[in-house]
Amino acid sequence: MSANFPYIVRCNDCEYVSEVFMDEHLAMNERDFHSFACLHSVSIWRYAWERWTLVTELMGVELH
Repeated sequence: MSANFPYIVRCNDCEYVSEVFMDEHLAMNERDFHSFACLHSVSIWRYAWERWTLVTELMGVELH
């Protein structure tokens, strides 16, 4: 039995914090969208066992 944990997307470069997602794939889509649209470093956090933990991070791409 797998539990559905809430996920949020947080930007490391600006004040952006997403809505709460109950699906990790939706959170990953939001992370990718913000990262590529703004070229920022973005991370996904999961709330489980009464604390937020970092799930994954995507660094922004720098264009020259």
